Amino acid sequence: MQASGDLALQVVLAVAAVAAAAYVAGRVHQWYRHGLQREVAYRRGYDQASSTLFALAIRTLRAASPHATNDRGGSATRLDDRTGVR
Repeated sequence: MQASGDLALQVVLAVAAVAAAAYVAGRVHQWYRHGLQREVAYRRGYDQASSTLFALAIRTLRAASPHATNDRGGSATRLDDRTGVR
């Protein structure tokens, strides 16, 4: 026959083990999810930076060369600096 104190101790230890396992699982899940969010933010930032860099490069090229050749006749036409329209 078991003493009632041993059963109570086993129940307390089982509850503590389940609580510890749930805590560890939650922390692992949080770490994994935070890693995914960080990766998505990095990719979005990288895409935005590269598109901004290319836009800046094109703007710099337009400022350096205000004349462009027309696709039809090869004559030079001035581009509107604000809109990029010929």
